Amino acid sequence: MKDSQTRRSCRVAMTVPIRVFGIDYRGIDFTEEAYTLSVNLHGAKIKLTHQLLPDSEIRLLSHPTGRDSVFRVVSKLQSHELKFTYWGVENLDPQNDFWGVEIPILLPGESAYVHVTMVCPGCSAREFLKADDALLASLQEKGGVARTCKFCRNPGLWKLAPSRPV
Repeated sequence: MKDSQTRRSCRVAMTVPIRVFGIDYRGIDFTEEAYTLSVNLHGAKIKLTHQLLPDSEIRLLSHPTGRDSVFRVVSKLQSHELKFTYWGVENLDPQNDFWGVEIPILLPGESAYVHVTMVCPGCSAREFLKADDALLASLQEKGGVARTCKFCRNPGLWKLAPSRPV
């Protein structure tokens, strides 16, 4: 799989509120409040209403950390949504700890997974999971994953834990 050969760091499914400054595909400047769907040491998957051009540069401001950095638009990602577009972006200065969160070390054989911290809707218990494509699709489409809590034993729609800077 190509992704596993080129992945440089673990992906962590995390909704980080961001402000995006850029020029859209029509050449018009824009600023948009947006958020990430996943982050890693070198970039992110972001959700926007604007259309971008691959290889263009955008500036992101991470609201939790107050840091900003220039990112390169790597590619438009597949989605069935018409209102939003999803983009893979690469941080051009990955050493600046842009996200302010701990990113797990990439271990051999783990490159196909995204690390997620889920929260029980009943008791707020947290669980750290390695998410496959099916779990990620459920998060994107339903906003969560149906599962039963090990602690309170209640079924519910588990959601991503909010980001907490380290």
